[in-house]
Amino acid sequence: MPFVTSNKRDIYYERHGAGPAILFLHGAGSNAATWWQQLPAFTPQYTCLTMDIRCFGRSVAPPEEFSLELFVGDALAVLAREGIERATVVGQSLGGMIGLRLALRHPERVAAFVACDTSLAIDHPTLVDSIERRFKTVSAVSIEQRSLGAWFLKAQPALAALYAQINHFNPSAHSIAPEVWREAVLRLNRPENLLAVAALDQLACPTMFLVGAEDPIVPSTVMRELGQRLPGSEVVVVEEAAHSAYFEKAPEFNQTVLDFLRRRVDHSVCCAANGCP
Repeated sequence: MPFVTSNKRDIYYERHGAGPAILFLHGAGSNAATWWQQLPAFTPQYTCLTMDIRCFGRSVAPPEEFSLELFVGDALAVLAREGIERATVVGQSLGGMIGLRLALRHPERVAAFVACDTSLAIDHPTLVDSIERRFKTVSAVSIEQRSLGAWFLKAQPALAALYAQINHFNPSAHSIAPEVWREAVLRLNRPENLLAVAALDQLACPTMFLVGAEDPIVPSTVMRELGQRLPGSEVVVVEEAAHSAYFEKAPEFNQTVLDFLRRRVDHSVCCAANGCP
């Protein structure tokens, strides 16, 4: 089991496949295992890196270290350990917040950015209010009911149960008091931890905003607004999906992202940087 030490913590990660690199960053209800539907689709053409973000799964850390600064440092440590100079970042929810900061602060390391069902931790009134309201009103609802769409819960009960089981391996599900975890997550929504919406103007890599049509946290209208703000970016709305489109509509998600990468990312440059065939 591969770990890399980053800021005094052992961070778990996995490497699969071969080719240009993709770093998959999960959301706050998941861990590295949640990308099981993506790995078979991407590994024939790409080196896929998945990781348990600090405080999740096997990357054990106290909730006091729930920090975007530390998360970014951990992602860079994984890339460094594997000799990856440049990668596409696919970030869902919390992972998208990390991905945005990676792309802005280390543009030479990010070949493309796919922001999936994520508020990006930017100071957008609709997104800030949505997250605050969410944590005040749905704390007693199960993780799958919070994150999966009504269609998916009805049509795919086995996969919905698996989604919940993956989350249950996180310390937040069994070892951290709910109020402590809620406070840790909500810290990211404080003004001092948010980026100005105008920060998106500095994104220099090909960018896609992908969101479920039924996402209760990230409205598709806001994603379209952000897409219009960033020339050259793409916006995809996945029907019959909520806050976890990558899990709920995996075949559609995979094909959409693969097509985006084929069209928008210079694989020859990415392979030269990473030494892949």
